[in-house]
Parts: sequence; structure tokens; C-alpha cells
Amino acid sequence: MTDMEIEFMSQLWTIRAAKPRELGDALGLCDPTTNTIIVDPDLPSSVMLQTLTHEWIHLIEMTMNLCLTEQQVDAMAAGVLHLLATNPELHALYQAKVLEEEQEQE
Repeated sequence: MTDMEIEFMSQLWTIRAAKPRELGDALGLCDPTTNTIIVDPDLPSSVMLQTLTHEWIHLIEMTMNLCLTEQQVDAMAAGVLHLLATNPELHALYQAKVLEEEQEQE
């Protein structure tokens, strides 16, 4: 897993691999005090996708003061993953519209 920076609602966030024993029993962590998402880098791919999506939902939830439970965050993450996995054309449509918007701004 490569560390990266993302932007959400005008805030920069870091997504990075956890250091040994940093997460305890958790698979991932979303820390709004440091704007950091930390994920266990040794997870199998499917678990990594679920964990990253779970932490992204926390990022949205915390930033927008939604106060979701862990069960709600898990359900949202599972729903987003299922939607994208079973409808790859959605991602293609999104990418096409992003490119179209960038070209219009040039």
C-alpha cells in the first residue's frame, strides 16, 4: 500500500499503512485530529477494500457531523462496494464526466 494524500471538503487527509502494532486489534482507523486514515497493510485485497471504504465513510461522517454508528458505517461501506463492484459502468461514467469537466475548464 502506497501512502497518499487526498482532499475532502477543502481538507487534506493522509492515507497510510499502519506501523507494527499501531492499530491493536483494529483493521483501520480514521483520525480526525490528524486528518489521517491508517490501514493494516497486510490485509487481503478484499478486506483492504472493505476497510478503506469503511474508513472513507468515517471521513465523510465525521467531517459532515452525521454521527453514524459503526453498524451504519459498515452498512454504507458494504453498499458502496457492492454498487461499484456490480456496476462498473458507474465508475466509467464518473471518470468520463470528470474528464469532460476538465476539458470544458481548459
